[in-house]
Parts: sequence; C-alpha cells; structure tokens
Amino acid sequence: MKFEYVASGLSFLRVRFKESHSGATAARLNDIWALLRGKHNHEFSFLYNAFIEKEFGEFFKDVYRGKGVNQIYADSGGLQMITLGKTITPQLKQEVYNNQGSYSDCAMSFDEIPVSLKSTRSSRSDTSSKYFDREKFEWCARESGKNIRDQIETFLKMKSEARPFFIAQGNDLESYVRWTELALEEIPKELHERIGGVALGAVALGTGTLEDCKRAFYYTQLPLSQKTHHFHLLGVGSVSRLLPVIAMQNHSVYQGTLISYDSTTHTSGVQMGRYYGPDFQWITPGRLFRDDEGKYQTENGGQGAEDYKFINADVRKYVKDYIVDDDFFMEAMNVPVRAYQKLHNGNYMPPLEAFSAYFVGSTMNFIRHVDAVTQDFTLAHGLVDETTYSAINDMRNVKTKQDFEHWLRHAGTSLDSTPIEDGQPASLPEDF
Repeated sequence: MKFEYVASGLSFLRVRFKESHSGATAARLNDIWALLRGKHNHEFSFLYNAFIEKEFGEFFKDVYRGKGVNQIYADSGGLQMITLGKTITPQLKQEVYNNQGSYSDCAMSFDEIPVSLKSTRSSRSDTSSKYFDREKFEWCARESGKNIRDQIETFLKMKSEARPFFIAQGNDLESYVRWTELALEEIPKELHERIGGVALGAVALGTGTLEDCKRAFYYTQLPLSQKTHHFHLLGVGSVSRLLPVIAMQNHSVYQGTLISYDSTTHTSGVQMGRYYGPDFQWITPGRLFRDDEGKYQTENGGQGAEDYKFINADVRKYVKDYIVDDDFFMEAMNVPVRAYQKLHNGNYMPPLEAFSAYFVGSTMNFIRHVDAVTQDFTLAHGLVDETTYSAINDMRNVKTKQDFEHWLRHAGTSLDSTPIEDGQPASLPEDF
C-alpha cells in the first residue's frame, strides 16, 4: 500500500499569480514542491477544480506536472455548481470533461446523490435533516454511470490519457455494491478498463468515525477495487481520519493499492498561520504585525514571533537551500505579496518562496507521521482515545465480510457515529 498526498486549495500558495507559473519563479517553486515526492512512502500531486479553477489546468500540466508534482487531479465542480445555484446542464458537464481531458491525469466524475431532505425546513448542511432515499437510488446510480460513460468517451475522442474516478454512494455495504453494479451497467464493458480509481462518498452514509471505518472495508468488497488498485479518500487532512485505511493495510485488496487523499489543510495553513510541527502537533503562530517600535506582535498577543522562529528552523531541515534569517521569514510570511512587492522595489519572490517552503515543511511532517503510524500502529494511541484506538486496531484482523459483521456488532458499537437515516422517517406534518 502506497500513499499520494493530493494538495488542493492551491490559491493559498498564490499559484493564481502569473509570476508563479513562469520563468525562474516557477522553476524555484517546482524545486521546493519536488522535495515531497517519493518521501515517506508518499507521492505528491495537485488538485484543481475544473469548474471554478479551470484556468489552473493548463499551467498545472505544462509547468508543474512531472516536475514539482506527480499527477494532476481535477475535481468536477458539481458541488460548487449547486452552491452557486446553477443547474448542472449537459453543456456544463461537457465543458468540465473537455477541461479535465485536456489537463488532468485523474478526473472526478459527476455523481448524483441518493439523499433527500426531510422537510422544506431542513438544513442541507445538517446530516440529521437528510435521509437515504431508496426510491431514487437506482436512478442516481445509473445516471452517475452515464456521466462516467460520457466522460470516458470525451477523453477517448480527445486522445486524452485522463482517467475518471468512479464515486460510489450508499448507506450500507449492499447499497454501495449495488450502486457500483448499476453504474457499471451503463458503461460499455470495453470502457471499464478506462476507470482510474474509486472513491466512496459519505453524503448518503454519514461522517462519523464508524462511517470512516465502514468505507474502508466497503472498498474491499466493490467489483472495481481489484481492477483499478487506486482508492481515493475525499477531503482527508488528519492522520486520525486515515487510521481505518491504515488498519486495513494487511487485507489482500489493499496490498499493491495506491491510497490517495486530497486536502486543503496544509495549503490553508500558510494563510491561517497553522503549521504541522516535527513532533506531530499543530503550531499556531497566527498572523503577525509590527508595533510602533518595529517589533512583531500577534493579533491576540500570543507567542507568534517565537513560533515563526521555530518554524523557520524546521523548514530549513527540509528545504536546505532556503537560508533566510527569522526577521526576513516573518516579513515574507505576513506581508501580502503585492504589498511586499511595493515595499521592496518590485520583488515578489520572497513571499512566494516562503509560502511554499512553509507548506512543504508542514506537509513533510504530516506525511512522515502517516508513514510512522503505518509502520507502527501503536503510535495511533496519541491520536484518538483508548476506546477508539482499540476498536480501529481490531479492524486489523478483519479479512472477510463475516469478520466485519462481527467487528460491527462488537468493537464498532463503541465508535462515534453520525449516520444518515435510511429511508424517509414517519413524521408529523410540519404545521401540526
């Protein structure tokens, strides 16, 4: 089992700035990012949104791919379309497919969601306000399959090497398996080999630790798992969220499988003043400003300057040719790029370099932590409480469906769970 850290939220590293993807600046950033490649049983890749960040694709592929990063992942942007109140039309989908086919290696598919709201007063962000809608389940699965078929056919016409990711949805093992079967029926068999990997959505299952454990096992039972050998985890930025997959690493399906996971946790840390330290704890120096005497202070009066000095030393352990003094580092990290440029005769490079070096140091510590827990699962003791650790540790002995059902009845009952209700609940009228 190998890992691939997929960085998203790249705007935090200022890749929107044209200077970031041209000339000597691009070469320098590539050199810094490349330090993450092949380290601690990880590869390193980028993800962009093919709808709201569609302009990223071209320079990601032409400037960064194969140099600073291994692969380019492209999200479909379906969630963002809905958030912006747009109707997801065939034309919008086709525009996304064209972008993905032109610039990405791994392309997320449009998946229909088999979930309904309990009432018009329900909140879309609240899991308790939703239910798994079995009445529209088959339609959603088949439509999702048709989307992947259209995606693959577009890539073939374009002679693109991009491969779509199959996103399965469900509320239990049987529904995840059935979703996969139904969706694959809508894709000609000769195109199945073009599917690049599998992701298991959480929107119809839930978001607790128990649900994470379920998806880790459910993956082993899907018809596609032994064909693609690539399992992608959507939006995972903590080691604790990876524990169920790490616990399952001895399962035969996981052996030889690439586990990729996308996260904005460390890119956003550059902006938010958050750094994953060498002792595997978050350091939060916050944002700095200079007082009337020219000394650095934090907005909340904390120890920000001392934290930045520590971080600067830690970053230099990984980016060995990044040799700047603490005052220079703190200014580069805390003055906006364009403001810095005005203060320093048009020089924009120090903040761009500092952001990427800071990101690489934080991410290197994180992937080192992931690898350490993979090698010695007892290190997970420090990440979760003893009850959770014991339950997830027991997953290491799960090999079969019967094993998992036994685990669910015993260890699984101790885990926190935020499930999506199965089926529309019987309820009183809203105006009762």
